[in-house]
Amino acid sequence: MKETFKALFAASYRSVFTILGITLSVLMVMITANAAYLSYVTYSRIRADIRLEVFPKGKPQDVANFLKLLGGVKSAEILTEDKAKEEFLKHYPQVKDLLERLGDDVFYPIIRVYPKEHWKDITFLDLLGGEIEAYAGVSGVYYGREWLEAAQTFFNFLLGANVVVLGVAFLITLLVSFYTVRFVVHHRRNMIEILRLAGVSPLGLRYPYILLSLIYTVVSWALVLTIGLAILTRYSPTPDALRFNLVLSSLLFVITLITTVFGSFRALADIERGL
Repeated sequence: MKETFKALFAASYRSVFTILGITLSVLMVMITANAAYLSYVTYSRIRADIRLEVFPKGKPQDVANFLKLLGGVKSAEILTEDKAKEEFLKHYPQVKDLLERLGDDVFYPIIRVYPKEHWKDITFLDLLGGEIEAYAGVSGVYYGREWLEAAQTFFNFLLGANVVVLGVAFLITLLVSFYTVRFVVHHRRNMIEILRLAGVSPLGLRYPYILLSLIYTVVSWALVLTIGLAILTRYSPTPDALRFNLVLSSLLFVITLITTVFGSFRALADIERGL
């Protein structure tokens, strides 16, 4: 224990550098992981809300019954004139006076079709939309094809880019955790040599630096958690963001601890071989 604190304070500026290096690298991982997570959540929300708006020219119920028989359709919901007006006013309350002057004839019943999950890609939506539009009781189908195609392309690229950046940031974290601790242990090589020549057991030589690695990891993790919670408390992007970050930070704590311990072991092995 004494050797641990001697190493911590004797190499004070190295210890500060190690803690800051680990903290910043872990923060970089958490930022990129949150960017990837937010991209995934946003894309999932878009996919969950994908639907086709079907405009019937016959009886809406007959069209809805036909739609429910199609293989790619999960459910079909009839939206009456009153419901369509209510939803329109909810999103565009500023045109309420104009609608009152126009009357109620501007709204018509539509049928909302929610496709099954594996039918939500543009190719399958085109097939499903074409099949629906070919039905005699349907006058038209709309599902914002251009917007959906652009959104899917953008979020696929964004998610892929974030995953690549996350992998690079994670690799940097491993390297920083490994080599900064080796740097501190090498600073104590003369004392370690003296202790080894004095007959201190291998466990006695390693134990202080295992504890030193734990101190570095705990302090860095506490800094990351404090900064992360402060940001999330003020700017939480999703309801599950806090839970995601707690799980992520716990995982990073374990990985960082293992990496720093291996870094100290490798430095001790180098000293024992006279490197």
